[in-house]
Amino acid sequence: MNIKNLFFLICFQSLLFSSVTLQKIYYVDNDYISISDLIKSPKTDAILFNINKSKHSKRIKSKDLISKLHTYGYKDIIAKHSYVQFSKKSPIDTRRIKSAIKTLYQNNYPNIDIINILVEPRSFIEKIPDTYSIGFTKKSYLRNQGNLYIRTLTNKKIFFNYQINAKIEILKTQKRIHKDEPISRINTREENIILGKFRALPLNDIDNLYVQAKHNLKKGKILTKRDVIGLYAIKKGANININVVDKNLAISYIAKANQNGRIGDMISATNRHGKKIKVIVTGKNMAEIR
Repeated sequence: MNIKNLFFLICFQSLLFSSVTLQKIYYVDNDYISISDLIKSPKTDAILFNINKSKHSKRIKSKDLISKLHTYGYKDIIAKHSYVQFSKKSPIDTRRIKSAIKTLYQNNYPNIDIINILVEPRSFIEKIPDTYSIGFTKKSYLRNQGNLYIRTLTNKKIFFNYQINAKIEILKTQKRIHKDEPISRINTREENIILGKFRALPLNDIDNLYVQAKHNLKKGKILTKRDVIGLYAIKKGANININVVDKNLAISYIAKANQNGRIGDMISATNRHGKKIKVIVTGKNMAEIR
């Protein structure tokens, strides 16, 4: 066997025996669960279990589901949960809800590339009212899946599960960054990743950042708002330009900063007469007395 044929044989075997990881929940179109609901484009399809028409859902032990699939020749099945939930899709129009989800994520990730959005009620419903408001859980945009509710005119809440499949732009550290070190193109790189789960909103636009590391950062870390703080515009001991803001007066003079300061901070400075004054940082080595 030559190298080329061996390569194709290995590729074929890897596809043949590639594993399938069972999801925690599946939404199906019918009152039964088939192989095609679990495995994309199966060689042969078959009904595995029936769903009670009055309940519209079925909870199956993962080991029983795996055993059933084994009888049809699917051996490499992985389960991360003890049970798998199957729910029949509700015949409702979720376009408005999907639009609200899209807007939420676009507002928080300006460069997001949304591939698709899945929305289903927690329990089977035949219809939803024409008029309702939409509510999200706190910081739901930090995850690619979550729940929301619609509130009807009678103040009734109907809960939904959703999942968004999307790509986002993030910033990663190119090297170890020390506390108070400025964040720039020198020590970060841009990268596209699949939206997953974050503890805080990731940063994505280095050109509009004027920040420094809030603590020591490891190489290869995704930068979030928790990791940075505004860059010092004034350093302690620097000569700064002070502007006096008054209706009838415009004065500018040089003083020495007694503290580090970020834009908007109030810091102490000493004028040429040795008098300590309070000033507000307005820019690089610039401040105002208001």
